[in-house]
Amino acid sequence: MNVHEDWYSVLEVAPHARPQVIEAAFGALRELAVRDESDAALRTLVQLNRAHAVLCNPLRRAAYDQERDR
Repeated sequence: MNVHEDWYSVLEVAPHARPQVIEAAFGALRELAVRDESDAALRTLVQLNRAHAVLCNPLRRAAYDQERDR
């Protein structure tokens, strides 16, 4: 795995954030992006969804964290 994105930064959470915090951040940021109809908001939604998919899956998050710490 090659870490190109900092998914924690995308969701504006700390690397040690609990799953509940990640879910709350995702929900709030997604809501803001959905209300915005710009092309940038669409790109933001894609990034938010990618970050959420990694950080909310314990196995994917562990692999991501291991690669990120290298």
